[in-house]
Amino acid sequence: MIADLNFLIVDDDKTTIDSVTLMLTRLGVTKISVARSGFEAFRLMSKSRERFDYVISDVCMGDGNGLELLYHIRTTTVARNYRPDMCVVLMSGMASADIAFVAGSLDVNAFLVKPLGIAKLQQVILEARHRTFPLDRANYYKLSADKLKVA
Repeated sequence: MIADLNFLIVDDDKTTIDSVTLMLTRLGVTKISVARSGFEAFRLMSKSRERFDYVISDVCMGDGNGLELLYHIRTTTVARNYRPDMCVVLMSGMASADIAFVAGSLDVNAFLVKPLGIAKLQQVILEARHRTFPLDRANYYKLSADKLKVA
């Protein structure tokens, strides 16, 4: 059930944060945290007492973009709230084959194109939970750092 899940929304745009928060609230979610960059999100995840079930992150942000955050989520075990089955949903206002390829290589659970609607968000949340894969850190490490950069 969506209402019982713990979400982390990561975006440097306050309007998007407010919009996604409102949609999640309307879906019954009560556990919502917010970060304004990938680096802030990773720090929050490292300090949080609870594990996050979902991270919904923008791709293009300064100070740690969504691909870098996804990479660190998939390759680290040091975050106190790390969980291998954490769902990561990336969102972007610009769809790019290169970004989608790198995100897929890092086993992103879903990719959303902004602007979002509540029905699409709910559908993606429900479907992302069913996309499972074995973590392959060796494969993740093969990605060069320049592949994680977003223009």
